[in-house]
Amino acid sequence: MSNSPGETAKRLVSKKARQHFEELQHKVNHYRENLKEKGYKVPDDLNKRQREIKELEKEVVPTIEKQIKSKEQAQQRHQLRRVRSSFTNKDKNQGYDFSR
Repeated sequence: MSNSPGETAKRLVSKKARQHFEELQHKVNHYRENLKEKGYKVPDDLNKRQREIKELEKEVVPTIEKQIKSKEQAQQRHQLRRVRSSFTNKDKNQGYDFSR
């Protein structure tokens, strides 16, 4: 939302430009109110919270990724055991084929 004289003149002359500007103003007011409701009174509050979240992400994301990898590996091992045991059981159940 520019405060340049050209933009201001455009809003005064063009109905479409004025309507677009009013829509943008409405959105800005909506977001400001929303931020106030969430406890952000000044822009520094939001910036501070964003920094805190980024720091947490640096710590938490790698931990979660490690947990996911270890669970995936455990699932793969379990699936391999099931496949191996099913092959072993088939071999035991079939026995030898003397008809050949």
